[in-house]
Amino acid sequence: MKTVFTGPISKENPVSQAIVQVFSKALTVRLVEPEEKKHWDKLVEKYHYLKKAKMVGESLQYVAEQNGKWVALLGWSSAAFHLQDRDNWIGWSAPQRHARRHLVACNARFLILPQTKNRTNLASQILSLNLARLSQDWINFYDHPILLAETFVDPQRFEGTCYRAANWIEVGRSKGFGRTRLDFYQLHEHPKAIFVYPVHRQARKHLSAATMPAKLASFDRQDLLGYPLSLPQTQSLLDALYQVPDPRSCKGRLHRHLSSLLALSAAAMLAGNNTFIAIGRFAASLNQQQLRWLRASRDRKTGRLRTPSESAIRRAIQCIDPQALDRAISAWLRSHEAPDSQRVLAVDGKAVRTVSKINGQPFQLFSVLCHQSRLVYQQIKIPDKTNEIPAIKELLADLNISGALTTLDALHTQKSTAEFLVEEKKSDYLLTVKNNQPKLLQRLVKLNKRKDFFPSGDDLGSRARTS
Repeated sequence: MKTVFTGPISKENPVSQAIVQVFSKALTVRLVEPEEKKHWDKLVEKYHYLKKAKMVGESLQYVAEQNGKWVALLGWSSAAFHLQDRDNWIGWSAPQRHARRHLVACNARFLILPQTKNRTNLASQILSLNLARLSQDWINFYDHPILLAETFVDPQRFEGTCYRAANWIEVGRSKGFGRTRLDFYQLHEHPKAIFVYPVHRQARKHLSAATMPAKLASFDRQDLLGYPLSLPQTQSLLDALYQVPDPRSCKGRLHRHLSSLLALSAAAMLAGNNTFIAIGRFAASLNQQQLRWLRASRDRKTGRLRTPSESAIRRAIQCIDPQALDRAISAWLRSHEAPDSQRVLAVDGKAVRTVSKINGQPFQLFSVLCHQSRLVYQQIKIPDKTNEIPAIKELLADLNISGALTTLDALHTQKSTAEFLVEEKKSDYLLTVKNNQPKLLQRLVKLNKRKDFFPSGDDLGSRARTS
């Protein structure tokens, strides 16, 4: 008979030993062996509705067997960075979430294979067996336990019956964002039900406690409080910011890499620090490991990595080309965006009111925003004594928008703009027509009344043209 657990059942585990003994004779849950992972991936990609086997962060793959045959697949990954309803249920603060999120695991994949027979209560049984060994397996692989499990159920597809039968708790709904990679989230507009399960009986209490109990204190990552980026994210950000020209003099430079100062500042702002003084305090709180991630310069006398001062950060940011920085940051954000064959882009201009109040001069920004991801792809400053119309070619010059749908307001309903989008950028367009172009508006109203009207103009033959 195969062994179900790698070690004895903890007294704190809510799964009763009686249930495990009843089903262990015929049903087992074990980790997937290295040589089995390709087969596991292939089955998930074939039968799971997400069609993706890859999981994010720390992850483990399991297989459930019944009489030696594979009957189900389970995958666990790192927990979601932020879920309002889950966080409210736990009761932890944002710093506590940063320090203890690794103690929560997400059941990212659960698949009952289609050839499986005798499915009555099978899913809940498998979940119970898996939860009984999950924390110890996580300790073996990642050197820390799991206190709480979470999962997401798409209400348009499933009821979540197996999770309810296994005593999971529904705590709310997600906001409709999904993780793409490297902890980047993209809007998919399909909110899912959030279920949680206390692997440790006092999971809720310990995760929200001001101080964790002695047995768990060593797993509380207080040293990482406030730093919002993972190592891969930090590295990719540094690589992107390396493209920003460094105007500083080489003489007397304590911090060799401008990209290091800029990446530190970006991380500080992501953590909620929006002034130079706050960024300086954030820099002072970083440990040597985090400074190493940021490629900080080393002090030759002490041998330690040097922490940039607030004044050094301020001088570096004030002397760089803001458009070069904006292009680098925008490119970095786009590089983490999930592929989408039907992108919809919005082009619009906005006035920065604070700048106008300070020096009395208008400051207009012209931007391209992706509807799906809500990322700003590109933005430029509109030159003085002009407007958005002539600036659109400069805004879109370096962007690949082929195949995308570009939406613009009535100001851009110009023949030259439409021709530029279609002929040069290979993009479709959606232009707003208002009363400022009465003849065109009247023609469109008449066309819209025709039953055989084609917006593309295909029914007009040789008379089809851009308007």
